[in-house]
Amino acid sequence: MHIKISVFTSVFLLSGLLGCTSIPPSKTLPQSEVAVSSVNHTNYRSYVAADVDAVQTKLQRANNAAINKEHQTAEQLAQQILVDVELIKIKAQRISAEQEVTSLEASITNLHQELQWREPIRLSPLDP
Repeated sequence: MHIKISVFTSVFLLSGLLGCTSIPPSKTLPQSEVAVSSVNHTNYRSYVAADVDAVQTKLQRANNAAINKEHQTAEQLAQQILVDVELIKIKAQRISAEQEVTSLEASITNLHQELQWREPIRLSPLDP
C-alpha cells in the first residue's frame, strides 16, 4: 500500500512540476496583432503589399501556434512580426521619400526647360 501511495504521490508531484515549467502564452502576440493592423489599414500596402501579406501570413501562423499551445513558437513569431512591421514602415517611408525626390527633380527639370525657352528680358532700350 505504501508503494502505491508513493508512486501516486510521485506522479502527482511530477505532473505539478511539469505544469509549472510549461511556457506561458505569448505576451507579444496581442502587440503584433495591433502592429499588423496598423500597417494593413494605412497606405503601406500601396508601397510594400508583398511584405504586408507576408506579415499577415506570419500572424496567422502565430495565432495557430497559440491555439495549438505551441507557446514558444507563437512568441517567437510574434517577436518577428514586430520587427517585420517596423521594417515595413521603414521601407514604405523610403519608397515614399524616393517618389517625392523624383517628383521634385521632375519639377526642377521642367522649370529649367521653361527658363531656357523664354526670351531674355531687356532692361534698357540700349541693351542689344
